Amino acid sequence: MNIPLYLSDIVFAAFVAGIIVFIIRIFGKMFHMLTTRNTILSIGSRNLTLKQLDVMMQRCRRMFPIESFVWEGITFNRGSNIRVITNKDETFEGQLMGINNENMICLVTSDYIIAQQMNAIIKIHEI
Repeated sequence: MNIPLYLSDIVFAAFVAGIIVFIIRIFGKMFHMLTTRNTILSIGSRNLTLKQLDVMMQRCRRMFPIESFVWEGITFNRGSNIRVITNKDETFEGQLMGINNENMICLVTSDYIIAQQMNAIIKIHEI
């Protein structure tokens, strides 16, 4: 039994296949959003939930308990958005978490949590 295959049949099949792929992608994106909605921060290959991030921030606050410090006459407080330039020409921008008794500051950037020696810092200014 030979059934003739017309160009309109091929175009219709391609159109239907495209719609099916489109629907599958939409459902895939919705599933991905539902499974990762608590993930708010990615550090490297690690995704952190709100609870994990809160635990990490509490540890930073314990390790860096001093809430404010003075740098060249300017007072910086915990939670300030600052830019730090080191003596190796590295620039870090983020939120100040605190300072400890060993002259180190803790800075939370969009990708990392950084602890930096104060004597290695050339300049600090608020963003």
